[in-house]
Amino acid sequence: MIEIKERFSSYYRMFDSYDVFQNFLKYAIRDLAPRIFVDAVDHPHCVVLQSYPAYFLLGEPEETDASDVFALFHANSWIVASSNAWRQPIEDHFKESVVTHPRVLFRSDALAIDRVLSQRNSLPAGLSIVPIEPKHLADGMIEDDVVSRFFTVSDFMTCGFGFALVDGGGACLGFCLTNYPIVGTEVELYVRVEYDSDAKHRLHGIGTTLCTHFIEESLKRGYVPVWDAANDISAHIAKKLGYEVAKDWFMYHVL
Repeated sequence: MIEIKERFSSYYRMFDSYDVFQNFLKYAIRDLAPRIFVDAVDHPHCVVLQSYPAYFLLGEPEETDASDVFALFHANSWIVASSNAWRQPIEDHFKESVVTHPRVLFRSDALAIDRVLSQRNSLPAGLSIVPIEPKHLADGMIEDDVVSRFFTVSDFMTCGFGFALVDGGGACLGFCLTNYPIVGTEVELYVRVEYDSDAKHRLHGIGTTLCTHFIEESLKRGYVPVWDAANDISAHIAKKLGYEVAKDWFMYHVL
């Protein structure tokens, strides 16, 4: 594979129609200057965009020398592919050194706010959902999971928004927020509720309720809330809220 050293914008534009992780790609291209590798400088069949530790493959495996592509990857690489046809070649090449993660991308065009709000539940006593403020970003879940990873260049309060689940003392027990800095008209939703410290918060629909606040606010601001489920629980919540499946796909982690 050949690393591109100039004309980056023409290669970046090839990822405009990439099926998955569009919000990450837009943010990475704007803020992180990702590297580009191609199998041919002119009219490439395969293009790889690298924004550490993620690699995005554009093209079909039968149209290029896959072994040259795989030589780019190293331990702790995350591989995102535009086609599920990459699954077998990746698993055959890396064998026990790769973990395949099924994901589900959902369509947002059938989302109805009435359906979303119908899934909002009352919270257990002592808990509340509040808009995220700078005090919620100082340390803890939001800093560890999101800010320290994706808001190192952009300020969250300027380029993101969301809601925090807090207890009576103000401690953050969960959140639903923009996973990446906002670029364009879509926002990717990321929800987490910390159950490990207190099992009594399970089975109350808290994660779903957090999502209803985020989706409602997104629509008010004129954004399309995108959902890409990394597990069955996330996919179940998305379907409850009225999202429709767009694509089953796979993400790969080289160990």
